[in-house]
Amino acid sequence: MTYSAEQPIPADWTTTELGVLCEIQSGPGHLTNPASRSNAGIPLLRPMNIGYRGQIVHADLTFLPQEAESKVDQYRLRPGDIVCARTGDPGRAARITDAEAGWLFSGNLLRLRLRAPEWQGYLLHYLGSPVAKNWFEQASTSTVGIPSVTVAALSKLPVNLPPHAQAAAITEILEGLSEKIAVHEEIARTTAELRDLISPAMFTGAMSPHWN
Repeated sequence: MTYSAEQPIPADWTTTELGVLCEIQSGPGHLTNPASRSNAGIPLLRPMNIGYRGQIVHADLTFLPQEAESKVDQYRLRPGDIVCARTGDPGRAARITDAEAGWLFSGNLLRLRLRAPEWQGYLLHYLGSPVAKNWFEQASTSTVGIPSVTVAALSKLPVNLPPHAQAAAITEILEGLSEKIAVHEEIARTTAELRDLISPAMFTGAMSPHWN
């Protein structure tokens, strides 16, 4: 079944635009192009640092040199900010934690700073939902085969808002499911590592399959 934000909602819900909920800021493309980057300094988030479960991935970080600090203060990230991919996989989003406070974001990301912080968790899950993904597919444009979304377009994303108590319950359920996914992914990862560790020994006779 296909869902969209235009479908009827309960009478006690409201619909607003993302630009009403958030201040939307694009990253400083002129300061974060590859020629400006460094091997140390201020961490710079790129789309590859957004995990598909809404977490920030600290692997493969790049940096801006410390001397660029005075030019990028307005692009600093705060805990609770949401960073959203602008290109490649528009709408893929993650929430900034204390661990990323003060970091920067590239021109391929957008920063969503909520005017009402209590909606942070709900909005993060909303952006990853089929409702929002369907909207992004329709709103994105393509340049040289790479999908992208503009600040102006993203500000028009319709967001369905339930009463606060219901929003909190929705967020709690979805975060619980995300945690279960993370546990099962870790089990799958360690099981695959075990398979790859023992299979060469089994295929060469160094280990018997009849083990206790």
